[in-house]
Amino acid sequence: MSWRSVNILAVADPYGQSLSAAFSTSADQVNVSLYSLQQYLPGTTDFSVHLDTILASRSKIVMFFGFPWDAKLILRQAKAKGMVGPDWVWVGTHTMYNYLDSLPLDTDRRLADGMMFLTLREEHSTPQYQSLRSSFLAQYPSRSELLVSGVALTYYDCLLALANGFDKMTRLYGDAAVQNHSYSAALTDFLVPFNGTTGSLTFLPTGSRDVRECQIMNIYNNSVRVAYIMTLSGSVDKVADPIFYGGSTTIPVDCPPLAIVYPQWTDMGVQVLAVIRGLLILVMLSGMFFLIINRAEKQIRQLSLPFLLVISLGCVLILASEFILIGVPSAPACHASTVVFTFAYEMVFASAIVKTYRIYRIFDNTRISKGGLKSHVLFRNVAMVMGVQAILFLIWIAAFPVWPTLVTTKTSFYYECRPTNVAGHWAILGLSFAFNGVMLLLLSYLAYKTRNVDSSYRETSWILHAAQNVFLCSVVIVPLSLMTIESFALTAYFIRSVFMLYAVAFTFMALVGRLILAVWIEHRIKSARPTTLMSTGLTSATDTHFQMGPKGPSTDRESPMVVPRCNTTAGSPGQPMSTTASSAPGSEIDGVYPVLRRGGGLGIFERFTQTWHTTQVYMNVPRGLVAIGPTPPGAGVARSVSGKSTTLRNSVRKRNVAAPAGANHDEPMAAAIPLTSLGFDASPAGVPPACLEFVHLASGAAWVVQMNGPEEVASWTHYLKAVASVITSTGSRTGQTSSSSGGTNSAAGNAAVASGRNSSQSPSPSQVHVSANSDRIIRTVVG
Repeated sequence: MSWRSVNILAVADPYGQSLSAAFSTSADQVNVSLYSLQQYLPGTTDFSVHLDTILASRSKIVMFFGFPWDAKLILRQAKAKGMVGPDWVWVGTHTMYNYLDSLPLDTDRRLADGMMFLTLREEHSTPQYQSLRSSFLAQYPSRSELLVSGVALTYYDCLLALANGFDKMTRLYGDAAVQNHSYSAALTDFLVPFNGTTGSLTFLPTGSRDVRECQIMNIYNNSVRVAYIMTLSGSVDKVADPIFYGGSTTIPVDCPPLAIVYPQWTDMGVQVLAVIRGLLILVMLSGMFFLIINRAEKQIRQLSLPFLLVISLGCVLILASEFILIGVPSAPACHASTVVFTFAYEMVFASAIVKTYRIYRIFDNTRISKGGLKSHVLFRNVAMVMGVQAILFLIWIAAFPVWPTLVTTKTSFYYECRPTNVAGHWAILGLSFAFNGVMLLLLSYLAYKTRNVDSSYRETSWILHAAQNVFLCSVVIVPLSLMTIESFALTAYFIRSVFMLYAVAFTFMALVGRLILAVWIEHRIKSARPTTLMSTGLTSATDTHFQMGPKGPSTDRESPMVVPRCNTTAGSPGQPMSTTASSAPGSEIDGVYPVLRRGGGLGIFERFTQTWHTTQVYMNVPRGLVAIGPTPPGAGVARSVSGKSTTLRNSVRKRNVAAPAGANHDEPMAAAIPLTSLGFDASPAGVPPACLEFVHLASGAAWVVQMNGPEEVASWTHYLKAVASVITSTGSRTGQTSSSSGGTNSAAGNAAVASGRNSSQSPSPSQVHVSANSDRIIRTVVG
């Protein structure tokens, strides 16, 4: 039957104990495992404890060494526990031959379906059996001839054995000696071989019957039939297919198949994770190619292309190390998964550490002349970190190797990479964990210390987020990687893999992916024509706008004029004409600051990808305009609120002279906002201190300008109050009045307010004069 694991349920009397001991001994000889041995006292009616133990053993073959009256109660309780069914087999002894005769209820008879039991071989063709059958039917004509079988024949032959023995004794010692028990004879002398109703009877020296053949009976549908005949040599001849509970002839397995609790390629969950992992690797490799192609971009150069590539490669290798864990591991695989993962982890975070340390060195210096650290020096430090880890791994592999080991339990099997030297193995792993843990803490510290540096280097805040995220994920990943719980092994693998995918994806997006998206979006913006805002070139647009200066304020009161930058030279068609200079304070205000775009006009995705950019901000009061746009090459960072920004103007002139006529460098677009549609907030929410926010009231588009300090914010605010609406973080706005060269124009009737802010009135400013070279500055700053 291919059964190699069974349970025993036996009555605790000489009969049951004798059979249990004999069976246990023989089972060892034929490699049959005894999963549980349960004995109950005679008279027991509650078998719950015994049945629960058998149920927990997983073997579904039960050897019953008891009596019919016990079997009736046991099967009733077993049915309630699901232990009677097509996948369970109950095997009894010859006492169960007349079990059906003792069951008055059909429900109990149905519970016996599929039961098997072993009894002596009955040869019904012998003269002794035929003589007994004829005598029985003559005496009891109304009874079934099936009664002349089983235990009845065994007892009949037993009586014949006793009769033959006493007959022999009387012939040897006489009747009187036998009746007086005055003769001395051995048991072997008493037992006489003979032909009985169950076949030829011979005896062993112990007095037991020497059984030459047995028959295995099968109960089904309220009848008993022979299924197999077994000889003394152990050969088994099938007489009929056994029928099990429910009518199935399929032989049940002794134990359900062991669950495979290690990841396999045939597992659907493993396949899904592998596909996701492969897609992420493809995305990262594509990102690395994109970075190489666009390596001349300013944003990429600022964040150091070599380190971006190393970080990306580290993320790819971390994901690749997960593939090594799938399937039956080999000895190299046991080492490779750990080595590849650890080196990849250090490629990512050692690179992040040295980048953050360089920023820390720059911004922590009291003298800027100390300078920063060159990339080749930082790469040397990364190599040193990985060199220390390489030494630890060499010791580990050479002195304390691990080997794949098959672990089998009653319910499952899986593979473990077990060390040859447990103490040395955990010592090396402990040092490795401590070394990399210190790296993570150091990275978090440096990132925290540099979180408020200049916006051009605000990468460190993302590095801090990545370090925190990895630390939280490691709380789940590390225990599931080091400890194996047999019933939870495969589930632990899936949980660990999902957390690993999330940690790697988040780290890549925080350190590299967001930069790739920003550059890609910038390219898309450059390639798109701003047809929705204006259809004319910058030169004609600015000419139309500013040539109306003497007549009144700008006609564009509803939306900011967004234009692409262009370079012109003196004498080119786009060159503005000079006017007379103005010395009125506050007529022109300009400077170069970090600026963050937010508010209206941004898509859902763009709201999460905006970063700070060094930007030129210029306000011309007589012309009624604020211009915000990228800085010219070589422009100084001089800022002015008095109309005398010499450094900026000189740089603008140099740029105009250097650029060829009609040159277009395809730089980012700028925005020109009429003062009549402008609001400002001197204390915007959600940004660092010393910021001033410009808001286009109709569209809600906003630009947050980070200045040098509260004094500079106050200076800008002083002049803006006279010409624009004041917006406060509490939701109020003052009305604004703008002036031009021709007089004062009120604009208090603006009803559209960005972000749901309200308005109140403020006094009108005094009239100011037109700057002599305002046209030139406006064209060069905005254009």
